[in-house]
Amino acid sequence: MKKFAIPCTILGAILALPLYVGSAQAQATRTWVSGVGDDANPCSRTAPCKTFAGAISKTAAKGEINCLDPGGFGTLNITKSITVNCENTLGGVLSAGVTGFIVNVAATDAVTLKGLDIEGTGTGTNGIRIIGGGQVHIHKVQIRNVTTACIDVANTALAVEVYISESYMSECAGNGIVTNPGAVNSVVMIHNVRVENSGQGITFNRVNAGTTKASVSESTVTGNGNNGITTSASVGSIDLMLQKNVITFNGGNGVSNNGGGSVTRIGGSVVNGNGTAVANAGGTFQSYKDNQIDGNAANGALPLPQVQFN
Repeated sequence: MKKFAIPCTILGAILALPLYVGSAQAQATRTWVSGVGDDANPCSRTAPCKTFAGAISKTAAKGEINCLDPGGFGTLNITKSITVNCENTLGGVLSAGVTGFIVNVAATDAVTLKGLDIEGTGTGTNGIRIIGGGQVHIHKVQIRNVTTACIDVANTALAVEVYISESYMSECAGNGIVTNPGAVNSVVMIHNVRVENSGQGITFNRVNAGTTKASVSESTVTGNGNNGITTSASVGSIDLMLQKNVITFNGGNGVSNNGGGSVTRIGGSVVNGNGTAVANAGGTFQSYKDNQIDGNAANGALPLPQVQFN
């Protein structure tokens, strides 16, 4: 009988194969966190993890992390396509001294954050900070008590699209929502959002080349210490549409348009009880002639009307 010798290199590869298979299988398309979970678990529904950070390492790109029950699940740094969805329970994040979610993904990635409650306790820096590209969807999220911005869109090297809907922001010492991109394009669409009792309400800045296209619709911006909604484009351009908003009782301007590259169009909105209703400093400010602008300390330079189409 002939005997065959198996070279050590081949034998080693055969023995190692199950390890590679096991590693690939470790990342699931859906994982779970629980208030009584453990990050040593596989993050399955029957053996959930404790934190978002523990779960994301076991979740495949384009997968989803769900909350099994109420809990505080910690801050998270996101570097791949992922959905974090806790809509049907309390997905709590305590972000004292830090940012709740940092989103830094590639141009081809998409991130969804849904059903989250981010509490900065007065020392957290930002609720959500977006520094990469791709698409970011923020839906049914509450953010409170941060020192800088509840949502900070600060993409520096990649174009980004940000969609914010059905969300609530308060006690944001700097801004409720702010954009300050590098020399790249940004799209920011805000719908059915409430920003209140913050330093500034919603601010669109641009000091670098590029274009910001933005809209704020069916939203309420109220009780902020300074301006309600502000555009400021000293370089590049900002094109902002305001439609069916309530902008009330802000300490500064209700709507402020600044810089030669800023174009603000407003229609169907209430601007009431602010320091100055509308202010234009060097940009283009246009109205669709169906706004209710009164009851402010000063109405300011009312925007020029556009042609009204029936």
